[in-house]
Amino acid sequence: MNISLRKLAPLCAVAGALFVGQASAAVKVSEVFNGPYFDQAANGRGISMLFAPTGDGPHVVFGALYTYDNAGEPSWLILSDTWLENQFESNEVPVLRFAGGAFGFPYDNAAIGSEQVGTATVRVDSCHSIYVDLNMNADSGFDDVELGDLVPVSGGSPNCVYQEEFTSCPAFSTPSAVVPRGCELSGVITQDVTLTNDITWVFNGLVRFGNDNANSMTLTVEPGTVMIGKGAASDYAYVEPGSKIIANGTPLAPIVWTSPQDGFIEGTVPQPGDVGGIVVSGNAPANACPEAPFDCRSEFDETLRFGGDQPHESSGEMSYIQVRYAGYVFAPNREVNSFTFQAVGDGTIIHHLQSYQGKDDCVEFFGGTAQVKYFACTQSGDDGVDWDLGFSGKLQYGLVEWGEGFGEDFGIEGASNPDSFDAMPRAIPTLANFTFHGHGHGSSGILHKQGSSGHIYNTIVTDFGTSCIEFRDTPATFDAAGTPESPTGDTTFDGVIVDCDTNFKTADGAPWQVGDFFNSSAFENNEEIDPMLEANGGYMPMMGSPALSDAAEVRAEHRGFIDQTSYRGGFDGMNDWTVPWTYKVNNH
Repeated sequence: MNISLRKLAPLCAVAGALFVGQASAAVKVSEVFNGPYFDQAANGRGISMLFAPTGDGPHVVFGALYTYDNAGEPSWLILSDTWLENQFESNEVPVLRFAGGAFGFPYDNAAIGSEQVGTATVRVDSCHSIYVDLNMNADSGFDDVELGDLVPVSGGSPNCVYQEEFTSCPAFSTPSAVVPRGCELSGVITQDVTLTNDITWVFNGLVRFGNDNANSMTLTVEPGTVMIGKGAASDYAYVEPGSKIIANGTPLAPIVWTSPQDGFIEGTVPQPGDVGGIVVSGNAPANACPEAPFDCRSEFDETLRFGGDQPHESSGEMSYIQVRYAGYVFAPNREVNSFTFQAVGDGTIIHHLQSYQGKDDCVEFFGGTAQVKYFACTQSGDDGVDWDLGFSGKLQYGLVEWGEGFGEDFGIEGASNPDSFDAMPRAIPTLANFTFHGHGHGSSGILHKQGSSGHIYNTIVTDFGTSCIEFRDTPATFDAAGTPESPTGDTTFDGVIVDCDTNFKTADGAPWQVGDFFNSSAFENNEEIDPMLEANGGYMPMMGSPALSDAAEVRAEHRGFIDQTSYRGGFDGMNDWTVPWTYKVNNH
């Protein structure tokens, strides 16, 4: 059989019988693998490949080649299969022969004259290597052909990050039985390590990186890397104070932390709480341990310490990361969240993080000064953004969207210290340009309690089940804010739009009403008005939305990390920063 390259026709309606076997995420296929591939050692014979995402995880996989059968008759051979999201290989891909007709829309297989003439093994090994082996039926008129390891004609997409093929597990890990090409991590790792994207990394229990300000190390995670638990909700990653994490994905190759049930083996269904989350700890201030020896303890494991006097410390870099189905509740008020930052300093670079269907909070800050831009929280099992222990960091550009039945609670749960409401330093973070969309569910959009303050700029809070803004715990939370006539300046709202059935909720016995404080003349451009977001549960403001104008000016003392925008909420009406790196945000 002589095989030559031809440009791949649009084949999205030609799927035949489909087979999905066991898979792994050593290579995560996507559109960046599309194109013609050829065998350098066999006079250019090859195949054109297309990997088309379906929108909910799986990919439709096509291969096309133009050839001649043993009688010299020309034919198109089409390979057609569906792969799970984390699948990169199948050995039963149907091979269809199309004897005539024309490719067009709609397709008419009968008119074209298709028949299955064999099966193929297809495996994606790296950006530079795809293996194809055709096993033809005895009566098909074709010989079996091993195309071998094929390379892309164009040299490959510059956006493809899978540069190396899997060979073996490195010395700091062991082979895993959970998924093929998986390597297991456990215990304490005190050397610099890199989690490469040719391997699925399996976390067994609590995996600590470094010791507490001793044996400090750097954990590097390549873009496109997939990390899973071994199968227990208590499988989680913990970066110790003094160590660093450098985990930078890309928009087209985000780093993914997820359930071992998430698109690896057919028939498995992931659930919130299938795996623990990612915890980073540092030496920045926390009001539970404001003085040496700075002995704050993790609520989920009292053997783990954090805190210090280094507000500008760097714990590394984190960007373009999805955490799915995470969260472990050890006991009430003792949880690992999707993302947990304990006394992390503002020298840490953090942006483009997503939590999807976590069992607990999307992100929680225990003290520290961490700064985050571009944060997406989808269908949380508790709160969207939670802060405690004197957190004084900054957050800008965010989306918190509630589903139904996941355990939705507050959009923001702001606390200062559960044991001492007036402990110093008080929690006074700054948050700007968030859209909190309750979709009729959850508690309040923004809650201040236990003495928490904070600056909220140019934010939308809409459609929460209890209220848009709630204050609890008198007198501490109310005294920290001041009064509607004379705010202290530690608790502020500027450029905020609220639109709930009940906009404000005030604790019993409070000295004033939250609505009066929100509408204080000391603040600017706050409104109780419909933000006019997209229909059908969207988050983008529509044309004519009041959110597209009248942004409040960010006070000089809060600038720097916080950008001044002309709009309110997380989006400007044109640019959607959740695309393409997030997972199932508003069905994108």
